[in-house]
Amino acid sequence: MDATTTHTEFKFSDLLSQHGMSKRTLSRLAGISPALLTMMLKGQRTFKYIHKNNIALIFGVEEESIQWHE
Repeated sequence: MDATTTHTEFKFSDLLSQHGMSKRTLSRLAGISPALLTMMLKGQRTFKYIHKNNIALIFGVEEESIQWHE
């Protein structure tokens, strides 16, 4: 039996495009400021678990499948 698993990775910007969503709209839905979202995507601030979880739920994908930094 083959134990390899295919893991799909999604670029953050691709998820935004696929859902027709802006960073501003996503930040509002996720309950964070647009400035904080931008800083987290640039690696200037750290994503908290709750942020990642909320964003993954909004996009309908697994948290581990998202490439979080731009």
